[in-house]
Amino acid sequence: MDAHGLATHAKPFVTHVGILKPMNERCLRALIARRTTLHFQWAERLRAAPVKSPLGHPDTLIHLMDRTLDQIFHELTHPSARKRQPGLPSGFCRCGHNPLVNYFSTATLAFQTTLAQCADEMPVTRDDADEVNRTIARIARREIMTFCALCLRRADEKPEAPRPCALPDNQTATE
Repeated sequence: MDAHGLATHAKPFVTHVGILKPMNERCLRALIARRTTLHFQWAERLRAAPVKSPLGHPDTLIHLMDRTLDQIFHELTHPSARKRQPGLPSGFCRCGHNPLVNYFSTATLAFQTTLAQCADEMPVTRDDADEVNRTIARIARREIMTFCALCLRRADEKPEAPRPCALPDNQTATE
């Protein structure tokens, strides 16, 4: 608190260090107000992206959007929820079929387009755009790495050769 002057004029002393700097409130409110537009643009980009697996079908992924938008806006609104994370490691998806890669890359494009639309009405700083991108990347990393950890495909491994069935001791294999 700033204790100079009268106690009634005391204001919290806020320093913004690195990642805890809040996003411009006007810009954040403008993004939240355009949530429907964001959802629509994101869905259209997903439908235009190539589908690499059945789980990557746009109609499947669109059902995740509201939850993901909630996460993004929560992290942008609450700076204490944000943590620095490294980017995705190279070769993170060994099979190349993780549907969340397209899901989050199209999300980033939709947010960039919407931020550009916001810039027509008010200034959008580079820091605000970077914060949105970092937030999406943080959530994407967490989700993509979780999906890859559960994946049963391995691009660099050969499938196991089928083994013959074990026959009972009194039978022999016939050719």
